[in-house]
Amino acid sequence: MTELLILAHGVGGRLDLPLSEWQVAWAGAVALVFSFAALGYFWHKPLLKKLSLGRPILNVPSGSNLFKLLFRYISLFLFLVVVIAGFIGQDNTVANLAPVTVFVVFWIGMACASVLFGHIWREISPWETLGKFVDQFRKEDNEPAPRWLTSGWVALVPISIFHWFELAYHDGASPRILGWWTLIYTIGLMGITWKWGWAEARKAEGFGILFAAFAELSPFRVKETEVNHPRKVFIRAPFVGVSNYETSPAQLAVVLAALGGTAFDGFSRTRFWGEIIFGRSKWELTFFNTIGLVWIVALVGVAYHLAGKLGSRTTGDSIFSERFGASLVPILFGYDLAHYFSLLLLEGQAFKVLISDPFGKGWDIFGTATDPINWTLVSSGVIGWVQVLSIVGGHLVGVLVSHDRGIEKFELKKAMRSQYPMLAVMVLYTLFGLVLMTG
Repeated sequence: MTELLILAHGVGGRLDLPLSEWQVAWAGAVALVFSFAALGYFWHKPLLKKLSLGRPILNVPSGSNLFKLLFRYISLFLFLVVVIAGFIGQDNTVANLAPVTVFVVFWIGMACASVLFGHIWREISPWETLGKFVDQFRKEDNEPAPRWLTSGWVALVPISIFHWFELAYHDGASPRILGWWTLIYTIGLMGITWKWGWAEARKAEGFGILFAAFAELSPFRVKETEVNHPRKVFIRAPFVGVSNYETSPAQLAVVLAALGGTAFDGFSRTRFWGEIIFGRSKWELTFFNTIGLVWIVALVGVAYHLAGKLGSRTTGDSIFSERFGASLVPILFGYDLAHYFSLLLLEGQAFKVLISDPFGKGWDIFGTATDPINWTLVSSGVIGWVQVLSIVGGHLVGVLVSHDRGIEKFELKKAMRSQYPMLAVMVLYTLFGLVLMTG
């Protein structure tokens, strides 16, 4: 098998760009400011919610449930193979299917698939399948679910733990670690399901919460089933669907935690951080990376909430931060695409190789175990431009969503004043993200 290098996080760094990192960063910041001014001058009525309805393009075929069921059980089977590989496969990231499936196919691939196709995770999630299965056998209990579950805050736990394994823990890509972590998480979800039902347990499934937010960016929308009417697929402009996304405090925290984790991914590859962790290993390295991760996530979260507080004072809206949380979703996806685009296209090819020999036993089930990895699939220049355009584009969409929601809730002058702190935060996010990515 071709030698592979499976990393626990994305590939960063400026690649063949004709501009310096600070030129790129300031150009992005100026683009945001001019866009904000142009929106204030030309965009006086909310339009995105109307655009998000889209136009019908086809009816969902009656036989689609069979295909849905097929994909759901394929997903469940792959899930079981990955968990088993984590326990009995070779304990290294090169010959085991688990690391590339978890960090590339699941974490990155599903985020991109959600943006492209909509709410597909809830259709194929193995936890969704297992949860509904457990629901069929549990005894009905009239005891209400506790506040810690119904509030949704528990969804922050799996996202935070995942980022810690991915970015801080010194052996986070170990198949054994991934196997145990996945098993414990699954048992925890099923335990909650057995006690209070899957409808409540779903609120603790942080990945489902995050992928559902990404799905609102999709150009496709499926209208919910109506009596005696077939479900319809609508097509709309990309990204406008997020205008309907309402964030609770817990959902906002999940998005901010994911954004902060991705920001630390870039920060961890800077020369500054490299000098701090130079010569450190094992638990000492884990300790310093944990401090850095917490610090960056807190910085990202505090900056947003300070802007929210200022906006709240301007408008008198007590839920200002939550109301404009939807504007962070395109920014988060822009960061993810910038950091992980090359990882998905290049190291993602390892999945095709390893699926033929998931446990590293020398098998070749599908005849792909010896396929080479094409490391020149995309040029370094293309990767560099995708990184820059993703971050700038994500923030531009964020400004647009924030402005549209502002003029929907407030009169124009108040809406514009309330957005000044948000604009300042987005400019800081842009400068920070581009300098980290391109420097």
